[in-house]
Amino acid sequence: HVKAFKSTALAQELTRAGHHAFCAATPREIVGLAAAGLGHDLLLANEVVAPRALRAMAGSGARVTVAVDSDATVDAAAANGISEVLVDVDVGCFRCGCRPQDAGRVADRARAAGLVVRGVMGYEGQLMMEPGETRAERVEAAMALLLAAHADVGGDVISGGGTGTCRENRWVTELQAGSYTLMDT
Repeated sequence: HVKAFKSTALAQELTRAGHHAFCAATPREIVGLAAAGLGHDLLLANEVVAPRALRAMAGSGARVTVAVDSDATVDAAAANGISEVLVDVDVGCFRCGCRPQDAGRVADRARAAGLVVRGVMGYEGQLMMEPGETRAERVEAAMALLLAAHADVGGDVISGGGTGTCRENRWVTELQAGSYTLMDT
Protein backbone atom coordinates (compact mmCIF):
# COMPACT_ATOMS: atom_id res chain seq x y z
CA HIS A 1 0.00 0.00 0.00
CA VAL A 2 1.75 3.14 -1.22
CA LYS A 3 0.06 5.36 1.37
CA ALA A 4 2.65 4.00 3.79
CA PHE A 5 5.65 5.38 1.90
CA LYS A 6 4.29 7.78 -0.77
CA SER A 7 7.29 7.39 -3.04
CA THR A 8 7.34 6.36 -6.68
CA ALA A 9 11.11 5.83 -6.35
CA LEU A 10 10.52 3.19 -3.67
CA ALA A 11 7.67 1.69 -5.75
CA GLN A 12 10.09 1.43 -8.69
CA GLU A 13 12.57 -0.41 -6.44
CA LEU A 14 9.78 -2.79 -5.44
CA THR A 15 8.97 -3.34 -9.11
CA ARG A 16 12.61 -4.18 -9.84
CA ALA A 17 12.36 -6.73 -7.03
CA GLY A 18 9.37 -8.36 -8.76
CA HIS A 19 6.40 -6.61 -7.16
CA HIS A 20 4.02 -5.33 -9.86
CA ALA A 21 0.75 -4.52 -8.07
CA PHE A 22 0.15 -1.53 -5.85
CA CYS A 23 -2.69 -0.35 -3.67
CA ALA A 24 -3.34 3.35 -3.10
CA ALA A 25 -5.61 5.45 -0.91
CA THR A 26 -6.27 8.39 -3.25
CA PRO A 27 -6.86 8.98 -6.95
CA ARG A 28 -3.81 11.27 -6.93
CA GLU A 29 -1.62 8.39 -5.78
CA ILE A 30 -3.01 6.18 -8.57
CA VAL A 31 -2.34 8.82 -11.24
CA GLY A 32 1.16 9.41 -9.84
CA LEU A 33 1.99 5.71 -9.95
CA ALA A 34 0.72 5.49 -13.53
CA ALA A 35 2.74 8.56 -14.57
CA ALA A 36 5.85 6.91 -13.12
CA GLY A 37 5.29 3.84 -15.29
CA LEU A 38 4.03 1.71 -12.41
CA GLY A 39 0.56 0.98 -13.77
CA HIS A 40 0.67 -2.78 -14.24
CA ASP A 41 -2.07 -3.37 -11.64
CA LEU A 42 -3.28 -0.54 -9.40
CA LEU A 43 -6.06 -0.68 -6.82
CA LEU A 44 -7.76 2.38 -5.39
CA ALA A 45 -8.88 0.94 -2.06
CA ASN A 46 -11.45 3.66 -1.44
CA GLU A 47 -14.73 4.60 -3.01
CA VAL A 48 -14.83 7.66 -5.27
CA VAL A 49 -17.77 9.32 -7.00
CA ALA A 50 -15.94 12.45 -8.23
CA PRO A 51 -16.12 12.36 -12.06
CA ARG A 52 -12.84 14.23 -12.60
CA ALA A 53 -10.88 11.89 -10.33
CA LEU A 54 -12.41 8.78 -11.89
CA ARG A 55 -11.73 10.01 -15.43
CA ALA A 56 -8.13 10.87 -14.51
CA MET A 57 -7.53 7.34 -13.27
CA ALA A 58 -9.34 5.79 -16.24
CA GLY A 59 -7.28 7.87 -18.66
CA SER A 60 -3.94 7.24 -16.94
CA GLY A 61 -2.96 4.36 -19.20
CA ALA A 62 -2.73 2.04 -16.20
CA ARG A 63 -4.75 -0.98 -15.22
CA VAL A 64 -6.88 0.59 -12.49
CA THR A 65 -9.35 -1.19 -10.27
CA VAL A 66 -11.52 0.81 -7.88
CA ALA A 67 -13.53 -0.19 -4.85
CA VAL A 68 -17.32 0.01 -5.05
CA ASP A 69 -19.82 -0.52 -2.26
CA SER A 70 -23.10 1.01 -3.42
CA ASP A 71 -25.23 1.87 -6.41
CA ALA A 72 -23.73 5.38 -6.41
CA THR A 73 -20.12 4.16 -6.56
CA VAL A 74 -20.93 1.58 -9.25
CA ASP A 75 -22.76 4.17 -11.35
CA ALA A 76 -19.97 6.73 -10.98
CA ALA A 77 -17.28 4.22 -11.96
CA ALA A 78 -19.22 3.04 -15.00
CA ALA A 79 -20.07 6.57 -16.15
CA ASN A 80 -16.48 7.79 -15.95
CA GLY A 81 -14.43 5.18 -17.76
CA ILE A 82 -13.45 2.76 -15.01
CA SER A 83 -13.64 -0.81 -16.25
CA GLU A 84 -12.63 -3.00 -13.28
CA VAL A 85 -13.88 -3.02 -9.69
CA LEU A 86 -13.69 -4.88 -6.41
CA VAL A 87 -16.77 -4.99 -4.21
CA ASP A 88 -15.78 -3.48 -0.86
CA VAL A 89 -17.34 -5.42 2.02
CA ASP A 90 -17.68 -4.15 5.59
CA VAL A 91 -15.99 -6.78 7.75
CA GLY A 92 -16.61 -4.97 11.03
CA CYS A 93 -14.68 -1.72 10.64
CA PHE A 94 -17.86 0.28 9.87
CA ARG A 95 -15.86 2.76 7.78
CA CYS A 96 -16.92 1.77 4.29
CA GLY A 97 -18.05 -1.27 2.38
CA CYS A 98 -21.43 -2.81 1.83
CA ARG A 99 -22.98 -5.33 4.18
CA PRO A 100 -21.68 -8.82 3.36
CA GLN A 101 -25.17 -9.98 2.36
CA ASP A 102 -25.41 -7.08 -0.16
CA ALA A 103 -22.13 -7.84 -1.95
CA GLY A 104 -23.69 -10.11 -4.59
CA ARG A 105 -26.28 -7.48 -5.48
CA VAL A 106 -23.59 -4.77 -5.82
CA ALA A 107 -21.56 -7.12 -8.04
CA ASP A 108 -24.59 -7.86 -10.20
CA ARG A 109 -25.25 -4.14 -10.63
CA ALA A 110 -21.60 -3.58 -11.59
CA ARG A 111 -21.69 -6.35 -14.17
CA ALA A 112 -24.98 -5.01 -15.56
CA ALA A 113 -23.25 -1.61 -15.94
CA GLY A 114 -20.51 -3.24 -18.03
CA LEU A 115 -17.85 -3.40 -15.31
CA VAL A 116 -15.54 -6.36 -14.71
CA VAL A 117 -15.87 -7.49 -11.10
CA ARG A 118 -12.48 -8.85 -10.11
CA GLY A 119 -13.59 -9.96 -6.63
CA VAL A 120 -13.96 -8.50 -3.16
CA MET A 121 -12.01 -6.48 -0.65
CA GLY A 122 -12.43 -5.87 3.04
CA TYR A 123 -10.51 -3.91 5.64
CA GLU A 124 -10.30 -5.20 9.17
CA GLY A 125 -9.02 -1.86 10.46
CA GLN A 126 -10.81 -2.30 13.76
CA LEU A 127 -8.25 -5.01 14.56
CA MET A 128 -5.02 -3.17 13.82
CA MET A 129 -4.27 -2.65 17.50
CA GLU A 130 -5.98 -5.82 18.73
CA PRO A 131 -3.92 -7.61 21.40
CA GLY A 132 -1.85 -10.49 20.07
CA GLU A 133 -3.66 -13.15 22.06
CA THR A 134 -7.03 -12.39 20.38
CA ARG A 135 -5.95 -10.89 17.03
CA ALA A 136 -5.77 -14.11 14.98
CA GLU A 137 -9.23 -15.26 16.06
CA ARG A 138 -10.80 -11.87 15.34
CA VAL A 139 -9.06 -11.58 11.94
CA GLU A 140 -10.38 -15.02 11.05
CA ALA A 141 -13.93 -13.93 11.96
CA ALA A 142 -13.63 -10.79 9.82
CA MET A 143 -12.27 -12.79 6.89
CA ALA A 144 -15.12 -15.31 7.22
CA LEU A 145 -17.46 -12.40 6.37
CA LEU A 146 -15.32 -11.51 3.37
CA LEU A 147 -15.14 -15.09 2.14
CA ALA A 148 -18.92 -15.47 2.42
CA ALA A 149 -19.33 -12.32 0.33
CA HIS A 150 -16.78 -13.62 -2.18
CA ALA A 151 -18.89 -16.75 -2.63
CA ASP A 152 -21.70 -14.47 -3.82
CA VAL A 153 -19.51 -12.13 -5.89
CA GLY A 154 -16.97 -14.41 -7.54
CA GLY A 155 -13.76 -13.25 -9.16
CA ASP A 156 -10.15 -14.15 -8.56
CA VAL A 157 -9.26 -11.42 -6.05
CA ILE A 158 -9.81 -11.45 -2.30
CA SER A 159 -8.08 -8.28 -1.12
CA GLY A 160 -7.65 -7.11 2.43
CA GLY A 161 -5.39 -6.95 5.37
CA GLY A 162 -3.45 -4.14 6.86
CA THR A 163 -0.11 -3.53 8.46
CA GLY A 164 -1.42 -4.49 11.89
CA THR A 165 -3.01 -7.78 10.79
CA CYS A 166 -0.97 -8.94 7.81
CA ARG A 167 0.78 -11.71 9.71
CA GLU A 168 -2.52 -13.23 10.81
CA ASN A 169 -4.38 -12.82 7.52
CA ARG A 170 -4.04 -16.08 5.59
CA TRP A 171 -7.25 -15.76 3.56
CA VAL A 172 -6.57 -12.95 1.11
CA THR A 173 -5.03 -13.39 -2.31
CA GLU A 174 -3.91 -9.75 -2.26
CA LEU A 175 -2.54 -8.15 0.91
CA GLN A 176 -2.96 -4.38 1.31
CA ALA A 177 -0.39 -3.90 4.07
CA GLY A 178 1.96 -0.96 3.77
CA SER A 179 4.77 -2.58 5.68
CA TYR A 180 5.10 -5.40 8.10
CA THR A 181 8.83 -5.62 8.64
CA LEU A 182 8.72 -2.84 11.22
CA MET A 183 5.77 -4.25 13.14
CA ASP A 184 6.25 -5.28 16.74
CA THR A 185 4.39 -8.58 17.04
